[in-house]
Amino acid sequence: MIKLNPERPAPAVIVEKVLSITVTYLGFDGATHKGVIEIQTDLALDVQGFFELAFQTQFPIERVVRSSDPEFGWDDDKLITANTTSGFNYRLIKGTDRPSLHGLGRAIDVNTRLNPYIRHADGDVEVDPPGASWNPEIPGTLTADHPLVRFMKDRGWEWGGDWTPESGRTDYQHFEKKE
Repeated sequence: MIKLNPERPAPAVIVEKVLSITVTYLGFDGATHKGVIEIQTDLALDVQGFFELAFQTQFPIERVVRSSDPEFGWDDDKLITANTTSGFNYRLIKGTDRPSLHGLGRAIDVNTRLNPYIRHADGDVEVDPPGASWNPEIPGTLTADHPLVRFMKDRGWEWGGDWTPESGRTDYQHFEKKE
């Protein structure tokens, strides 16, 4: 069952389309782990396939969590700082009253500290989470030619690592699929 943020509950029309799926993944400790990720029902097979391929290719994942887990309490800053992999998190696009694709359950973030969000503005670069860096040599890092990126793009997903500084952002952790 999808838990709702009591401070910003998602509308029922969104929640009824979100599914919790249990996935198996290889941790950085070399052990097999299980986690729950929440995603829109029509995307569940793609996301399940992503995790199956990650496990087969021994792509390590720090933690797969729900944004509602008590440790995170729907707080995106806590999620990205902890190097998590997560999906649904009801939130609005900054400066609007429209839900983001995470808020609709149509996006996932993977190993957020290894695959940071980078803002480019007026010649300045801001990395989120603070202190994170993108190094393709480190296991668990996504690149344009990585089998997981190709897998998702072959299924119609967009990868934020393809976004250029000219767009104002590069988001190596992020996959999204619009309706």
